[in-house]
Amino acid sequence: MSNLSSRRFLQVFGVIFLLAACSCNAAGRLDRPENAEDGNVTALLTSRFRGSEYDLVEIPLPEELAAAQMEYSGLAWYRQELILLPQYPNGISGDREGQLFAVSADNLLEYLTEGNIDITVRLIPFDDGGLSEKLDGFEGFESLVFIGDFIYLTIETHGGNPMKAFVVKGMLKTSASLINAVVLDGASLTELPVQNSSRNASYEALTTDGQYIYALYEQNGVKQNPAPFAIRLDADLNNYQEIPMDALNYRLTDATVMDQEGIFWVMNYFFPGDSHLAVKQDPLAARYGLGESHHLSEPVERLVKFRSTSERIELLDEAPLYLSLLDNGDARNWEGLANLEDLGFLLITDSFPESIFGFLAFK
Repeated sequence: MSNLSSRRFLQVFGVIFLLAACSCNAAGRLDRPENAEDGNVTALLTSRFRGSEYDLVEIPLPEELAAAQMEYSGLAWYRQELILLPQYPNGISGDREGQLFAVSADNLLEYLTEGNIDITVRLIPFDDGGLSEKLDGFEGFESLVFIGDFIYLTIETHGGNPMKAFVVKGMLKTSASLINAVVLDGASLTELPVQNSSRNASYEALTTDGQYIYALYEQNGVKQNPAPFAIRLDADLNNYQEIPMDALNYRLTDATVMDQEGIFWVMNYFFPGDSHLAVKQDPLAARYGLGESHHLSEPVERLVKFRSTSERIELLDEAPLYLSLLDNGDARNWEGLANLEDLGFLLITDSFPESIFGFLAFK
């Protein structure tokens, strides 16, 4: 982060050396100098907290990138830039040059502290190696993650019975710690076994511990998937291993990267129209209760905490972070999630109800 951004933080919050001379690494961590002191970041960087629910600070994207047809499906950090993944980088009709989008950490933090600046989005050329045309029933890219200068993405298709899922590796062309282009390696394409017979379920999330990638299935509730598992692969997409995973109702739509203890968060979402995912009682809601708006409306929008161990992906005994639902009852299909160190999370929807990009700060 620039010294200018650091000074703005100090001026706004009076936090001594909070973000001075810091940077954001691939995991979205803010790297502070050893003598820096963590302050109590509040005011504009703290979301309003309603009972057990959090309100978002919305972050406006440029008009042409805020359209619902962008259908964003994932977020991930590469060094100091947040990378936004559209489900169809070449457009839903495949009629445009492939592109991903990048926003700098400095730009995001400056907006969150001052609120009166534009968000600048950098375009990254994206070559999918022809996969969008070659794969039968291609339904887009669903998630992304980085290890070093390599990118990994999951792909959903209806070319199976009824679905097929894949993961693919790509090379980054970089300079000055920025991605100049992404080129996927079609030869690395690896099929992932679907875990049920749903007509619209695949691997919606990727996470990593820095050495392996973990693909997480979309439906992990007991009714839909009695024995859910995550798939672990090495950086060359070899050494396949299925790791048992604790059950989680509704949809799992994205994940943050793991910390040094294997802890990560997932986006957990329920759209009332998905009647096959409805449950009479949800264990997390029964154990920890619900916030005000979740008592009054049917959608579920929450972040849930997991940990990867040598034996399984386990659900931690900790209350979910519930988002305050919209007053009109519309459900927001959150498809992208990335952490911003100890400050909170960045989230993005696909096309429902529109493209919404926002920040959820820890209380």
